[in-house]
Parts: sequence; structure tokens; C-alpha cells
Amino acid sequence: MKKWLIWLLIILILGVGIYFGKGYLIQIMNTNPDSGISAEEIDLEAAVTVTKGSIRETVSTSGYIQPENQVHLSFASTGTTGGTVEKIFVETGNLVEQGQALVKLEDKQEHLSYLKARNEYELAKISGSPSEIEEKKLTMEVALDNYESKTLKAPFSGKIVEIFIEEGDFIEGSDDVIYLIDDSSYEVEVSVSEVDCLKVEVGQKVEIELDILENQVFSGEVAEVSEYANTESGVVTVPVTVLLDEVSPYFKPGFSATAEIIVHLVENVVVIPVTAISKTNKGSMVLKVDHNQAMPTMVKIGISDGYYQEVTEGLQEGDWIIVNNYQMNSTSGSRDQGFGGSGVRIPMMRP
Repeated sequence: MKKWLIWLLIILILGVGIYFGKGYLIQIMNTNPDSGISAEEIDLEAAVTVTKGSIRETVSTSGYIQPENQVHLSFASTGTTGGTVEKIFVETGNLVEQGQALVKLEDKQEHLSYLKARNEYELAKISGSPSEIEEKKLTMEVALDNYESKTLKAPFSGKIVEIFIEEGDFIEGSDDVIYLIDDSSYEVEVSVSEVDCLKVEVGQKVEIELDILENQVFSGEVAEVSEYANTESGVVTVPVTVLLDEVSPYFKPGFSATAEIIVHLVENVVVIPVTAISKTNKGSMVLKVDHNQAMPTMVKIGISDGYYQEVTEGLQEGDWIIVNNYQMNSTSGSRDQGFGGSGVRIPMMRP
């Protein structure tokens, strides 16, 4: 009976030793960079083939579309102090040509002054001295300017968007009279962060979407990067002007828009999902499947769009890799010391 108890105690001690010894060995396997990666850490269904494609880096921002050329017209631009509106020659929505008359104030006194000055000039040309002729000519030109200042004309060809007055109104020279836009060209005023502005350059292509026009993408390019920055609530941004390549009849000033500025574009390069890459103190790694083994492979990476990553060295089209390599970033062996160098044999068949 005593021998049986002794043997039972020996068996228990050996069992406990084997159990804890196995745990210790497993811990070593998980932390030693030369021991490889256990197969149960790898999702065998997550192997994909490496392909080539295009990838781009973008800066996302938003703003509002506005005509490239627009103005709120007032009689201050003509030099007059104001007066009573006698005639409005246009209506909202009309297309006008540069120099076309839009609004006329009462101008009887100015017209009379001009006629008198012109008559005096004509008389001076007949019997006046050269200095008198010059004086009457200048007086006539000043009277003509005053007379013409009572008529507001279009500074450029465009569309009448809004009329702020009615006939018979008395207005000051600084009062807004007409909102005129050139609807043949639109732009988007956006702001980018002080970090992103270092990537943005004039001439870069841009894709613009309007909230009001779903599933439509308009092309454009960066026309201007401001030489100054704005600060609001501690956030520093730089104004950027994006000129649209095309115009829709549905465009209206003030529509909200989102813009994707393409700051870097590469084509026909090796691209892989970003989840296939693990970061180590030695650089970027992937698990490359070769002859039924997952081999830790160092790679050099290029640009990323947040979903896919350009690979410049270490892989080629047709290779197989484990796509959910991000799981390895949570293990101490992969994050701190890198993957094992001997490879892991896994029960899968790949070319």
C-alpha cells in the first residue's frame, strides 16, 4: 500500500512538471524570434495573391462652390453718390454681355450739364483760342462722365442672379443693386491642415462631389495655394482654390462640396492590403506563403490610400501572402522582436 502511494505521488509530480514545462516551452516559442510562428495564429483562409494596380494618396477637404468671377454691383463703382431708380433693364436669370446697361438712375440734370458743355466746346472750336478749346473739351468730358455714371453697366458677361432694388427706389451709391456671376466657370474654396498643405501643389488633379448631386464626380485641379494661413479655435488651416474643369446647369453658388486632392499617384505597381503588413523594429514585414510555409519576409513600402499599400521591394506579382497579418502585431514576438526566421509549415497547398 505504501509503495502504491509513493508511485502515485511520483506520477503526480511528473505530470505537474510536464504540464508547467510545456507551458514554459510554449512561452519561449512565442517570444523567441528564431522559433517561428505557431500555425494556429494564422488564418489559413486569409491567403491572397499579390497583384499590380494603381494607388493614390489624397487629401480630403470640403467647401462651397462659387463662380470664378462674381460681383455685387453698386453705383459706387461708377462714382455717383446715388439717386432715384428710373429704369431697370434686366430681370433675374437674364444673360448679359459686358458693357450692357443694367440699371439707370434719374439723370436729367447730368444730361443737361453734358449738353451745355458739348455746345460750348463746339463754339470754342470755331472762335476760341487753343487753351479755351482745351478747357471746354475737358469740361465736356467731365460732364459726360457724370452723365454716364447714372447708368450701371455689366463689367463682364454673365447671368443676373439677384436684383435688390425696384424702380422708384432712392438708393445710396454704396447700396447693392445687382448680383452678377459668370456661370461659365466655377471653383471651390477649401481649407487644408497645415500638415497637409505641404503636400498640396498647384496643378494637382482633384475629384469633387456635391451633396446635392449624388453619384456624380466632377474633375478639377488646384488653381491656388494661399500664401497665408488662418487660425480658428487653435486650428491652423491654409485656403486652397480648386477650379472645376466642367460646369453643370444644376450648379448654384453656395452649394456644399467635398474634394479629394490627389497629391500622389502611382500606376502598375505591386499593391497589397494594409492588413497584410506588420510593423517591427526592423521595418515592415509580411507572411509570404512558399511551398506550404508562411515565411516572414521584409518589404519596402511606398504610398498608401488607407486600404492598400504600395510595395516597392520584397514582393512581386503572383506571390501569395497572409492578408490578416495585423494579428501578429498583438504578439510580443512580432512587435518587439520580429517574426521567426525559419518559417512555419502549415497544412495548405499553394503554388
